[in-house]
Amino acid sequence: MNCLKKLAGSGLVLVLAVSTATAWGQTMPQSTASTVSATGNVDSMDQDVALKISQAWSEGKDASGAAAFQENGEIALSEGNQQQARRYFEAAERELARLHPIQTSRGTSAIY
Repeated sequence: MNCLKKLAGSGLVLVLAVSTATAWGQTMPQSTASTVSATGNVDSMDQDVALKISQAWSEGKDASGAAAFQENGEIALSEGNQQQARRYFEAAERELARLHPIQTSRGTSAIY
């Protein structure tokens, strides 16, 4: 379980690091503006999902399924496949919408 939290946390750190580096970049030529804008939308989806996953973990919810979808989305994004990345991030959003608190053996919510 701690491994999954570390995975989700490291994904969030990676997203924030990439976002910061991108924000400091120079202005791009006009021909790449539409590509950058499309990537920006997918990047913002990635950031949003990462924050929601972190929030779910802090609420004692098992967000491992959503974290797996997010990781696959980040891989697709790194390979330049923005449509596939978007589908993975949307799947992560759907998974997050279905989450319930983790139940311990006594039927109470686990606290982390």
